[in-house]
Amino acid sequence: MSVLQAVVKGLGSAVRKPRLAVILYVFNLGFAAAVLLPFFAVVQSELGHSFLGSNVRPVDVMWLGEAALKYGDAAPAVIGQALAAALLYFALSLFLNGGVVGRLLDREGRTTLEPFFADCGRYFWRFVRIFLVSLVFHVLAFAAVLNLLSALIRPATESAVTEWPRLILSNLHFLIALLLLSAVRMIVDYARIAVVADAEAKVLRALRHALKFLGKRFFRAWAVYLLLALLTVAGTAVFYVVLGRFAAPGVAGVAAGLAWMQAYVLFRAWMRTVFVAAQAEYYRAHPY
Repeated sequence: MSVLQAVVKGLGSAVRKPRLAVILYVFNLGFAAAVLLPFFAVVQSELGHSFLGSNVRPVDVMWLGEAALKYGDAAPAVIGQALAAALLYFALSLFLNGGVVGRLLDREGRTTLEPFFADCGRYFWRFVRIFLVSLVFHVLAFAAVLNLLSALIRPATESAVTEWPRLILSNLHFLIALLLLSAVRMIVDYARIAVVADAEAKVLRALRHALKFLGKRFFRAWAVYLLLALLTVAGTAVFYVVLGRFAAPGVAGVAAGLAWMQAYVLFRAWMRTVFVAAQAEYYRAHPY
């Protein structure tokens, strides 16, 4: 199977099972609403039924600055709540990943809530262990490789007589960091797929399956991942271009902007299923 065939088949699988994206969207919306409810209460108390509230744009820097000064004493509590929310969201994502991977690899299976949550519970702790093991890859990629790269390019940046070499090398360093991150995330994705596709309860064995698979076709599998990432970036660019048209103050502009934001969240949830489906198709088409 070629790279394009894997992507096309992954898109087809995601189209055939749209309910998965809807489930992800609903959970993301519910979690965001619960986390942002205190902030909305502050906004309502400050701007509700006021002339200023009718003229504030979706992101008003002046008002945000004044609110930050007024509620500065509550910053430690807000930061603590934000960290707790981030941890809970990460755990929720791992939990939901089990349902997404399980339902997509079961080609003929239903995507109703019962089998979805059954897969969530079945694979949750295996995915947690995969994440813990993946920390080793993150350390190797960023603490070792990037530090070595920084040491290699530092003499060139320090001896540069103009800003252009520094700008080029810094952008190159950032690009390599992104590529390393994508490679690590790809390895984790294939380890999760191996857990489900190979019915593997031992995560180290599933990781070995994934590494053995990638060892024979790493760059082609990476091309699948990067092509999907490029599609996501293109969709994000379209989102921000259109969102700029909703920046005018007023109820209609804010409502249209919020609706467009929700469409983008649904798009990201759907692309999450496309990533899994395309990589699963490629994994199954090339036995390790």
